[in-house]
Amino acid sequence: MQLSLKATTPDRIDFDQTSLTIVWKDGATSVFELVDLRRRCPCVVCKGGHGGKVGTTTGGIQSIQLYGINKVGRYAIHPVWSDNHQTGIYSFDSLRMLADGLGGDLMTT
Repeated sequence: MQLSLKATTPDRIDFDQTSLTIVWKDGATSVFELVDLRRRCPCVVCKGGHGGKVGTTTGGIQSIQLYGINKVGRYAIHPVWSDNHQTGIYSFDSLRMLADGLGGDLMTT
């Protein structure tokens, strides 16, 4: 499914102790639980690449803090987590699809 540019372009991104909130240019608001986002990290290590198993690095995470987010061009964010993990790139397309129930897997684009 192809989402509109407004649906996948953030107007505002905020986070607190438990969640990340994105207000999209089309007026919709998506709220993501931090623990869920961290467990869904799309990086190769968390996805089981390099000979590992999916969930080995993220399965035991019970709580997490978000120290900050960096934008990656106009298409993604790069979170800095309290467990010092910072290699995942979360595309806006994938975040919007996840929020809208159109796909449960975060993928980088």
